[in-house]
Amino acid sequence: MAQSGVVCKAWAVQQVALSVFALTIATLTLILAARRLLHLGSQLVFSRLIAVGGMVAFSVERSQAAADDEYTVRFEIGGPGVFHNVSVQLVGLTGVDLDHTPVPPVRRHTMSAGDAPIEWTFTVPDPESADGAWILLTWVRPYLEGIDSEAIAQRLGQDQLYEWRWYSETTRYVRTGLQRLARRYPQRSPEKLRALPLYGRWRRTSSSSRIDMLGPADRPPPTPGPALR
Repeated sequence: MAQSGVVCKAWAVQQVALSVFALTIATLTLILAARRLLHLGSQLVFSRLIAVGGMVAFSVERSQAAADDEYTVRFEIGGPGVFHNVSVQLVGLTGVDLDHTPVPPVRRHTMSAGDAPIEWTFTVPDPESADGAWILLTWVRPYLEGIDSEAIAQRLGQDQLYEWRWYSETTRYVRTGLQRLARRYPQRSPEKLRALPLYGRWRRTSSSSRIDMLGPADRPPPTPGPALR
């Protein structure tokens, strides 16, 4: 009987060891699978943001003359990407007759690195008319089997740049459900949820400029110290 008890105990220890080993193998498999998925996702993000191509330099600058409400828009492209239907719009300008509204540049059907930048100088009647105005620049680019529309914007007199980001199909479905639920029960939901945007949003992004394209070309190397001479 004692010998049978020892055999049973040994068998139980062996089963526990095998279970721990199997659990370890399963955990490692899940970790490797998650790492692979993360790598594929990173590659997709890279191909979307970088490999699709194109770096933009966009600026809206006001004239240095204090009495002159003049603005200059500049848009330039670098990198391998090709932009299509590039257009500039002045939106939200108030107190200006239609006949005196600044006329933006003609739409560029295609634009890529090396092409002449879009430059547009215009004036507004007074600072108040430009308080709620902004410059909107839109274009389309090939993405996967179709095309994708993109946009950047900047308010007059401000340095902060915004880029438009479309929501994914899954995110749109979720937001649509939340919005409908909030509107069905308005007393129990905040206004922000009832007015939830469904298709995309503006988000702040780092300002792009020509310096970003030049890289080290506009800066000399550091002066060597005494030990390097």
